[in-house]
Amino acid sequence: MSDGDDDLSTVRERKKRALMADHGLGAPPSPVYVDGSRNFEKTVAAHDVVVVHYYASGGAGQRLHPIVESVARETFAAVAKVNVVHHQKLALERNVEGTPTFDVFVDGEREERIEGAVEKEELVELVEEYADV
Repeated sequence: MSDGDDDLSTVRERKKRALMADHGLGAPPSPVYVDGSRNFEKTVAAHDVVVVHYYASGGAGQRLHPIVESVARETFAAVAKVNVVHHQKLALERNVEGTPTFDVFVDGEREERIEGAVEKEELVELVEEYADV
C-alpha cells in the first residue's frame, strides 16, 4: 500500500467516524470535557468503551493533550477529560491520587487504570483490547 493509499484510508475512516458520531452510532471524534459527577456517569454510560483522562492544567496534562486528541479521533472509544483542579470532588470520588491518570471503562465499569504519562500507542492498544473492532 502506498502513502497515498494510507492517506485515503485515513480520510475515509475519519469521515466514517464523523458520520457515525453525527447519527449517534459511535464515539465523538474529540474529547468530551466532564463538568461534574452526573455528567461523568452519563458520559461513561453512553459509550461501550470510554477512556477518562484525569489531568491538571499545565505540566504533563498539557503535553498529553495531543495524544488524547489523537486517541479520540483514531479509535472507537469515547475520551472524557476531567480537570481535577476544577472538579476535586469528582477526583476524590474516583480515587484519583495524581495526574495524569487514565481509566478505561467498558460497558460502564472501570476495567483498567494507568497512572502517569503514557504514549499514544499504549492507549490505542488498550482501547483496541476492549473495543469490538
